[in-house]
Amino acid sequence: MSIEPADYVARLRARANDPGREEALRRDRTERRRRIALAAGAGVLLLGGFGFWLADVTGERPPYEPYSPETLYEASWPREWPYSENMPFRDSPAFGWAEGADGIYVPQPMPSGEFTREEITAVLDDVKTLLVGTNLSEETLFGGSEPAAALALLDPRGAGDAVRKDLVTRFDPDEVYLHETGIRTRGTLTHELSAAGELVVRADYSFVYPLVSASAGREVLPGVPEVARISVRRQLTVTSRGGKLVLGAYASEVGNHDCSAPRDGYLHPLFAEGRWKAARAAEGPLVDPYGEKRVLPSGPGHCVAPTGT
Repeated sequence: MSIEPADYVARLRARANDPGREEALRRDRTERRRRIALAAGAGVLLLGGFGFWLADVTGERPPYEPYSPETLYEASWPREWPYSENMPFRDSPAFGWAEGADGIYVPQPMPSGEFTREEITAVLDDVKTLLVGTNLSEETLFGGSEPAAALALLDPRGAGDAVRKDLVTRFDPDEVYLHETGIRTRGTLTHELSAAGELVVRADYSFVYPLVSASAGREVLPGVPEVARISVRRQLTVTSRGGKLVLGAYASEVGNHDCSAPRDGYLHPLFAEGRWKAARAAEGPLVDPYGEKRVLPSGPGHCVAPTGT
């Protein structure tokens, strides 16, 4: 049974405002203190007052670590708690987005200048092919060969090697794999004629990837692994010239990637603990990756600490 995005969001808000939610969180804290008190009591027998000190200083868990998550329905968990395979897009606007290439909508154009409807559509389709091949192809995403067919659409004289590499999203298959729910995609594709009469296309798209650790990762609930989400946003302008796409303005931004990781061509997602630490260490305010009207700083590879993914 499918759930409409609006109904899902309304349900989340209702649960977040449910008075029982605070009571469940209170029970969670009480249960943790009770178990620590029992452990501290055993410590008293062995180490005297040290056990009481231990209980006192460890009575509060880190905000990203649910101690007894079964006490609260997962849809109502605080944002700091881990995402799980049960609800990989919990607390994310991307839940209601289209999946994969379906999120890149090619508008039906009208003839413009010297360009026919069919010619404009062909250029828009090429831009979509470029975005799909570099951001959505699983063969490319997880260490496969370079998306040669997609990159061949670009005029090599209009994009340097650094930008061409940045156009491609990749993850280390030994580190993570894509959750079965798939990638969420949203954005805009527009076109216009330049003063010189050339066809100019602007694309602004965000991609949100739910990822699971390929190794024995942490389980949020028994048998339910944790999920990390990475958001990638790309804003680019291309001009159709001589059958090629000439890249003009370009900017990209990645949220919830480990900015301190080696530049090995892969994106490395942060799970709950790493996400919390990165937010605390961030210089300046956190960035909302879903701010659709926000213009990115020019240039590739901006790594940010997001408000959420």
